[in-house]
Amino acid sequence: MVFKIINPYQTVTEFIGNPDNHYKTNLHTHSTYSDANNTMTEMIEGFYDNDFDILAFAEHGIVGKEWDKEPTRIPLYLFQLLWHGKRSHPSTEMYHAVLDGTYKTAAGLRTKKRGLQCVADAIEANMFTLMKNHVNGYFTNVYEGKCGKENDFEIPLRLVEESGGISHINHPTDWLGAYKDPECARVPENIAYFADLLRRYRSCMGIEVLNMFDRPNRSDRILWDGLLRTLIPEGRNVWGFGNSDAHRVTEIDTAFMEFILPEYSLANLRNAMESGHFFAIARYAKNELGEDFAGKGAYPVVTGISVDEAAQKITVSGENCKAIEWIADGEIIESVTADNDGVMTSVIDLSKHADKISCYVRCQLKGKGGICMTQAFVCDGGNMESLILEQKPPVELTPAEKRRQNFNNTRLGVIVNKIKNK
Repeated sequence: MVFKIINPYQTVTEFIGNPDNHYKTNLHTHSTYSDANNTMTEMIEGFYDNDFDILAFAEHGIVGKEWDKEPTRIPLYLFQLLWHGKRSHPSTEMYHAVLDGTYKTAAGLRTKKRGLQCVADAIEANMFTLMKNHVNGYFTNVYEGKCGKENDFEIPLRLVEESGGISHINHPTDWLGAYKDPECARVPENIAYFADLLRRYRSCMGIEVLNMFDRPNRSDRILWDGLLRTLIPEGRNVWGFGNSDAHRVTEIDTAFMEFILPEYSLANLRNAMESGHFFAIARYAKNELGEDFAGKGAYPVVTGISVDEAAQKITVSGENCKAIEWIADGEIIESVTADNDGVMTSVIDLSKHADKISCYVRCQLKGKGGICMTQAFVCDGGNMESLILEQKPPVELTPAEKRRQNFNNTRLGVIVNKIKNK
């Protein structure tokens, strides 16, 4: 089998080797304006000290603004004044100093000369759903103040799309309950449920595959592989996002992304989110790194990618890593390891693994600082139509649907839905 290879990083390959074109990013952050423990000012200083380049506050039910403008005060979060007793956002002077990199925190830990950029117009929709069916919207101003409907992803996805924004689905296997039953992320009907949403809402770029300490969402990568196997044959790649979802300053550096940008602008950021020009990175990945692993220090980063279709080879280089692994359909099919963290290169010969590759491979780099995941490289062996025919549609209620139905039939579910439907 000879593969046609589609490299999601093709148009930014020249920038991957330059550290100045790597932008450490978190697009899912909270403060005491919604349900976090630290103020917006404290969170910004924490991200600034951790050398982040780009930051979005996607508060529960609150559309983000420029940081020197106070976010909308939602009555639901008035408890914060009693609980934490404070809300604060940067002054205009502080805001501009953060943007241009001249701001000095008390800790003074920032090493980068460039500043921390603000991404406004972000929101975490379905702010008061007990089942955590959350969607992050970007470049949009919809869904502010709306509690959301239990177990429904579709309404926010549709409204964000209609507004001209883009979105991703947050910590999906947390909603599935995979922390109790990891295998539910492999259930074909559950994969089909999310695949259907992604088919119908092209502005939904993908799912979070890494989030905070990787506890209830540890099976997100399992679901991701199932979605890639399902949707790539239909011409739809699924981007894997990494965010800390930080509610406390101690959660800031747990999961994030490195975007590859020719230079920073909101237009370039949006294009990268739509095109997959980023890597998902985390200090914690329980299935891949171990139950008790906590990354510290320099994290693995990709420093080079090349594709030689004639030779049927993909090459990935990285630093701060001691293992590079290649994954197809959720299984590691090739790996290279070293005794200590350092510079590494791995070349996969697709022709040697043709029997294990359905339609994609992706790569992950491991080191003492954590894990770094690439987006999927499409490998079209002329079998896409047959893969589509293999997909089996659900024939009965899926476990996720049963879970939703069971909740909606409980006394609490009836009360919650009555309140929200008024």
